[in-house]
Amino acid sequence: MSKKLWVAFGLVLCVVLIGNPAAAVVELNIATTYSGANMHAETCREFAKRINEALTGEVLITVHEGGALGLKDEDRFTAVADSIVPIQSVLMGAAVGTSPIFGLSTSPFLIKGFKEAKLLLEIVRPHYDAEAKKFNQMILYTAPWPPSSIHANRPIKKYEDLQGLRIRTYDKNGTEVLKKGGANAVVMSWGDVYPALATKTIDSVLTSSQSAVAGKFWEVLSDTTRVNFAIPLNMININLDSFNALTPKQQAVFVKIGKEMELRQWQIAEEAMVNDEKTCADNGMTITTEVPDELAAKLKASGQDVINDWLKKTGKVGKEVLATFDKESKKLK
Repeated sequence: MSKKLWVAFGLVLCVVLIGNPAAAVVELNIATTYSGANMHAETCREFAKRINEALTGEVLITVHEGGALGLKDEDRFTAVADSIVPIQSVLMGAAVGTSPIFGLSTSPFLIKGFKEAKLLLEIVRPHYDAEAKKFNQMILYTAPWPPSSIHANRPIKKYEDLQGLRIRTYDKNGTEVLKKGGANAVVMSWGDVYPALATKTIDSVLTSSQSAVAGKFWEVLSDTTRVNFAIPLNMININLDSFNALTPKQQAVFVKIGKEMELRQWQIAEEAMVNDEKTCADNGMTITTEVPDELAAKLKASGQDVINDWLKKTGKVGKEVLATFDKESKKLK
């Protein structure tokens, strides 16, 4: 090959290399307030692992657990909107200050178990997705908690047993219901719970048995009462600008893995309640699995006030969702 041809070939090669540089790896952070063995920390790690393996050399997700980035639960939804952290595990109930529709999953005593919780999600999911989009984000998947119990230093056998409890709740709904029963209820981010228990700032917690195990409640509390307050949901959300910056292929992988994770998490949550209560019992806690009808009725009546307030805030959408749920839930076996 002549010298001129070599020069021409080199120029063409340079143009090709400049026009097609090696694609840079997209680095994304995912944050959660939970850590360690907690199922909502584990799901973030598993999601990141599956994405990183499926898109090796293209996308790298790093997980930040235990509130390491300094965000409280109530800040996580807006933090995704503002791309402070592009992916977050957000407790729906903590987002009600921005979007009331997300208060539905923690509406007290509305659902009786996982079948009804799944049905309710199926009915309301289009509204959740629309609200997330309104705030510049997309729900990749939802992850349920086991049913919420009251963990304290006494069993809750009658309505009067709520009086005087200094109890942590995870959102406004729980706070309002327990205050009606005479408890001194306060919303508290998960990272602050154990220190508050250890210093006796609080003496009880409304949360799942999963969190009771993660927090080693048996070190400071004696009883768990399964009041079945709600089956709350977390949503794992991605900032829309970050999502839209991905290639179509990468976006499809995110959506596919999100769907797989949702199925996985619902199965895990159903198994977790029994296993976690056993762990608490093995460590010396007393587990009360049923409450008297009178207590259940009074709790439900207090909860209805919260649901009525939610209906006022969500208007036509809320009424349609609950009407559909009431109709379809009667068909469940």
